[in-house]
Amino acid sequence: MEDLEDQPFAVFVLAPVDGGFAATTRPADRGETGRIGLPGGKVDAGEDPVMAAKREAFEEGWDITIIDEKPFHKQLVEGKMVWWFKGFQPKMLSNFKESGRIIPIVATKEQISQSGYGNNNLNIVSI
Repeated sequence: MEDLEDQPFAVFVLAPVDGGFAATTRPADRGETGRIGLPGGKVDAGEDPVMAAKREAFEEGWDITIIDEKPFHKQLVEGKMVWWFKGFQPKMLSNFKESGRIIPIVATKEQISQSGYGNNNLNIVSI
């Protein structure tokens, strides 16, 4: 039987840029106006978690290189396994899938820590 940690439900990338971190606004159509989040999202069935993290970040306006194929943090969030990967050299994109719903931004460590969805438990100091 597969361990719950063997395949995450969602993945996110924490990547430093310009004195902050690659982030996005959250979509108004999900009732998240005014909130921010890290680039990432759900892992498709059979999808490699690292590839999912890269794909989701790209869809949300960031081209990010993943540093290590092993997540630096794993946590159950709302009963589902979530993984976080370290990224570097993020490049903000002007043309991306979620354009019109979200905006890529640079967020502070404090904004990331207060954004919810498990981000408050990240050890951002070690990134």
